[in-house]
Amino acid sequence: PAAAGREGVAVGVGAAGFVAADAGRVVFAPHLSWRDEPLQDRLRARLDRPVVVDNDANAAAWAEHRFGAGRGESHLLVVTLGTGIGGALVREGRLDRGRHGLAGEFGHMVLVPDGRPCECGNRGCWEQYASGAVLRREALDLLAAGAPDLDAVTERCGGDLDRLQGEDVTAAALAGDRVAAELLADVGRWLGTGLANLVAALDPGTVVVGGGGGGG
Repeated sequence: PAAAGREGVAVGVGAAGFVAADAGRVVFAPHLSWRDEPLQDRLRARLDRPVVVDNDANAAAWAEHRFGAGRGESHLLVVTLGTGIGGALVREGRLDRGRHGLAGEFGHMVLVPDGRPCECGNRGCWEQYASGAVLRREALDLLAAGAPDLDAVTERCGGDLDRLQGEDVTAAALAGDRVAAELLADVGRWLGTGLANLVAALDPGTVVVGGGGGGG
């Protein structure tokens, strides 16, 4: 945000989607209705100032590398959890964007062939087994099946299941609810499986897991 009494001189956007190498166009956003969205040009026209657009996980990784838990790490792996899973890799002080700028979409690695359908159009993606959205989905599935032991979860959303979020399941688990803890543990196992694969493939010096976590 701009300092009091001053206008910002530029705008930076962390977009939840596949951002092209020119950092101006969101090629595809699994959880938003953006397809080849010229986000940079649209915002420049509306705001009349310079705009930089990047993937949100890239922005998070760069912040961790410069100022956070990965500060000074030459080979940094960042995985962001929220509605889905994003990520980025910093090598030798530079973001590794891949050939087309789309590197780091770890959430769409296929962990389960022919598994659960994903918003990206594939099946069995990592984020369909380890994300805040998964916690919400699994809790709703149990409630629909008549599970009697999720009162602590439904209390978190005031009994309105349309308002139920993954963070409600996480909070109930941390408060000691057995069923919520089992759901969280299952997501944790899938998260660990994906992280182990990434570490084996990329050999990072530090792994940072961030994002909304139980949200989504």
